[in-house]
Amino acid sequence: MNDYYLRIAKEALSNYSITCKSIDFIAQSGNTIYKVTDHDNNSYSLRLHISKGGALESYWSKPEVIRSEMVWLHALALDTDLTLPSPYKNTCGEFVTVVDSTSCTLLQWVEGEQKPFIPTAEEAGLLGELIGKLHRQASKWQAPDSFERPAFDGSRILESLEKLKARTTAGLLDAADTELLQTAGRRIIAMMNSIERTPGNWGMIHADLIPNNLVFHGAEVRPIDFGACGFGYYLFDLGSAFSFIHPAFREQLLKSYSMVHPLPDNYVELLEGFFIAAQLDTMNFWMGLPDSQEWLPGHIRKLAGREVAAYVNNEPYLYSGVPHWE
Repeated sequence: MNDYYLRIAKEALSNYSITCKSIDFIAQSGNTIYKVTDHDNNSYSLRLHISKGGALESYWSKPEVIRSEMVWLHALALDTDLTLPSPYKNTCGEFVTVVDSTSCTLLQWVEGEQKPFIPTAEEAGLLGELIGKLHRQASKWQAPDSFERPAFDGSRILESLEKLKARTTAGLLDAADTELLQTAGRRIIAMMNSIERTPGNWGMIHADLIPNNLVFHGAEVRPIDFGACGFGYYLFDLGSAFSFIHPAFREQLLKSYSMVHPLPDNYVELLEGFFIAAQLDTMNFWMGLPDSQEWLPGHIRKLAGREVAAYVNNEPYLYSGVPHWE
């Protein structure tokens, strides 16, 4: 990996009370990740907040935004029985270490196996329990005054619709496909604006509960990479997770979830909107990737022809249809 990044990683580690035995590059996407092992064979995740190809907006690298993520992770570690990447403070008592203007954080390494999608109803149920525990904690937790994280509201959907419109005008996307997304997006914004925000339905969410950010360890699902976390409707998290869960398993997830945190009476109707909301929100990030034009039109075509078309035509789809990987 880049020698400059490795130098930053080593200098960052010198600010923590651990004796480093090895440091191994893992990946670079939203952040640059190293796995660190100390002389007692404890493992850590060292994050350099540098994204691949500068794909992330500068907002995400602000020290206060990163520190706020660590504050919530620390609270989750204290308030729940979940295994997650709890953060460590440096020798100055801070969650964020800055090296050459690069923010760095050190977290517990979370062991487990990643899967491309949720393969069984049992594992969907375990995931539902996990998400319910996250939302139960968030519904009771009060963020400190200095806390700064984004809000996953209608303004983000509108931003994505504007980007889609620009790409369509440039001839990069199919006009019929994106018109369906525009129609659905405007309806979803109206839906979100009509929901009164209460501690029971709005608070801190993971916001990116996709298979890359989940690991399986025995009879446990463990969440990782809270880098996208922010304020939002709890149903947004469920809508995001459903992108990788077969329709046949979604009812089991919701049953397990509702045993931990309540669902609103009209949750099926709302979730069909939040499923598409999560897709549109993620496109903000996708459209910043240098290779997105190679695969995004195909993904949009599939989404428009399945879930979005059903949503626009008021046809229920949450428990039926074909998942994107089939």
